[in-house]
Amino acid sequence: MPKDGVGAVGSPWSSPLKNRTSAGGLSHGPPESDTVEVVIDLHMHSQRSDGTDEPKVLAERVARAGLSAAALTDHDTTAGHAEYRSALEAHGIEFVPGCEISCLHTFEGVERSTHILGYFTHDDRPSPFKDKLAGLMDDRGTRNLRLVEKLHSLGYDRLTIERIEEISGKPLSHSNRPSFAQALIEAYPAGSDEPVLADGLPRSFLDIQDVFTTLLANDGPAYVRKAHVTPAEAAEVALASGAVTVVAHPIITFCSAKEAVERWSLGAKRDFLDDVFADLAASGVIGAEVYYSRHSPEEIEMLLGLTSKHGLVATGGSDFHGENKPDLDVGIGVKEHKGTSRQLRVPDSALIELKARRDEMLAAAL
Repeated sequence: MPKDGVGAVGSPWSSPLKNRTSAGGLSHGPPESDTVEVVIDLHMHSQRSDGTDEPKVLAERVARAGLSAAALTDHDTTAGHAEYRSALEAHGIEFVPGCEISCLHTFEGVERSTHILGYFTHDDRPSPFKDKLAGLMDDRGTRNLRLVEKLHSLGYDRLTIERIEEISGKPLSHSNRPSFAQALIEAYPAGSDEPVLADGLPRSFLDIQDVFTTLLANDGPAYVRKAHVTPAEAAEVALASGAVTVVAHPIITFCSAKEAVERWSLGAKRDFLDDVFADLAASGVIGAEVYYSRHSPEEIEMLLGLTSKHGLVATGGSDFHGENKPDLDVGIGVKEHKGTSRQLRVPDSALIELKARRDEMLAAAL
């Protein structure tokens, strides 16, 4: 028997989905006229991490988008789950508990900051998964203070902790990097006549993306490393807590545009991710985010082939962050792609397969 509603009929994680497209709805183009497309979104963020919408507001967006199921996957926290779940259920929408976990993956001698999505996470009881998240959140406070100090040492001394906290609506210990970015934009606005800092660092910024590109990205001069777990550790504590793990946006993570462009032809991406997926599958990760806002139709087809080869579930989501990623929208991904073959369409079959795999793994663990 399923544990405590895990896969149980009538549980909040297994409400029936109606009007499914045939064959799992795997088409990337507009739905056929005689079918009703059922779309879900398994990757979104609220103000509880680095999004800008309160969980209730995000749930209203989901309802307006007509989604049948939706996850909340804030970074290293499940703090928004109760509010989000209540708001979704008021609209008859299935809530998928989730979290995006900060991991460090070592492959072929190279360490990469890797985000792993945990699904079916309990937020109302003690668990190894919650304990791991608590440790990651405790470290965030130390990292954020070091980040302020690092930015000051680089010459950005008009940045203040008070303004970061005002923007984020949270204490520094729980603030996120987009809040740092917004505070830097205000302190050093574009068009100012400030001199360039040492080492050619900019003294003004156009927008949040500009701040990340020049300063805060994982390979930027102001980057401060935070605590991580490995994908294997994340998978282990997830399974011990009734959850499963999926690698997020694999092309962004493993096929960086900052590396030699010629290396990352579609064939090169396929060959490299073939080895990465084999490694992740061996570590206990059970899925990959195939349907993603910034994946092309060709990349999606390539990733579908790899997930099938390695026995991984093909999942997906928009990675919606509100105003912190203003070109993205709930359920459809990049706004300007709406109604085209490049529009994000995550089929409901992804959630069905994700649940089935979770149930198999939990049964095997008994």
